[in-house]
Amino acid sequence: MLQRCIIIATLVLLATPAAAGWTLPCLFSGCSITFVSPEYAAKPVQKLDPEKALAEINAFRTKNGRTPVVLDARLSQAAAVQSKAQAGRSRIGHDGSDGSKPMQRAERAGFHAKLASENVAAGQKSFSDAMRSWEGSSGHRENLLRPEVTAIGVAMAKNESGRAYWTLVLGAE
Repeated sequence: MLQRCIIIATLVLLATPAAAGWTLPCLFSGCSITFVSPEYAAKPVQKLDPEKALAEINAFRTKNGRTPVVLDARLSQAAAVQSKAQAGRSRIGHDGSDGSKPMQRAERAGFHAKLASENVAAGQKSFSDAMRSWEGSSGHRENLLRPEVTAIGVAMAKNESGRAYWTLVLGAE
């Protein structure tokens, strides 16, 4: 089965070299594997604009019947800690470098969370690309659309090779 998926993915990429990417669902815990074209891979990583990211998140939430959220500096600090941890180890994940979880990092940043969830992504060239991948993933989409969420924080850090690690922390006090 895996061999068949790899062959199909290769054929799709060869047939559509200008495509930004093709996503293959992962068999484990809601992740996915995205194959990208050489053109996309060669693009530079765009700088994170937190206000633009907030606008994208609020547009998505509003389109789906949810209330807008605000950008919170404390949650952005918690997101930055996680993006740096991921970039430092060149591996995506929700555990901090000290084993911390999203709720703990939000608390350490001064956000007294009743709720804290986190979306992470790696390799996307812009926040918009990371957002599109989260919109297409059931667990990440659920986080984006949680009705209790009132605030978000965003961050991006690059590892030594320039790969971007994106973190979105969503919370409510």
